[in-house]
Amino acid sequence: MASNTTLKKIKVTGSSENTQINPRKRYRVKIDGVWHEGQFSKQWFGWQFDGVDKGIQLNLIDEVYEIVPPPRK
Repeated sequence: MASNTTLKKIKVTGSSENTQINPRKRYRVKIDGVWHEGQFSKQWFGWQFDGVDKGIQLNLIDEVYEIVPPPRK
């Protein structure tokens, strides 16, 4: 992750639905104590994080942060 980016915390609940997630943005997530970076895709059950092998449902992720790039000049 570039040093001039910031992280925006996304609240994780027991659901795979979340209106704050966007498939065009990048995220940093914590799964079983390990950090991963990648994107989400919308599936029939809700959001799936594709930054790990075989993907993982949003409701199985411990923490989610949107990677916010610096403003354009």
